[in-house]
Amino acid sequence: MLQGTRSYILQDDHGQIQLTHSVSAGLDYAAVGPEHAWLHDQGRVEYTYATDDKALEAFMRLGRTEGIIPALESAHAVAEAIRRAPGMGKDQIILVNVSGRGDKDVMQVAQKVGLKMPV
Repeated sequence: MLQGTRSYILQDDHGQIQLTHSVSAGLDYAAVGPEHAWLHDQGRVEYTYATDDKALEAFMRLGRTEGIIPALESAHAVAEAIRRAPGMGKDQIILVNVSGRGDKDVMQVAQKVGLKMPV
């Protein structure tokens, strides 16, 4: 139980909630919502993760190749698509929901990847 919700929680061996970190503030939380937990228990979804570095690489790659600036939250999903794509057949399709506004994250990403931004 966390904040009144029964769900999957990042915890240590003693059941204490683990500290979290993500380059994306929207993903910096120690639990998933109850609907996500239910979908997982039903076998309807599979959850994975992307490191900060992989999310930043995906953010830059999507911007450079497609001209789309994803929000950092969505960049994590793009990173997973990039990871899985080489192992897929040409007849298989990946659908990534790129939600949010990436323009709000541009300055943070530029700083993290070492780009100098004009003033």
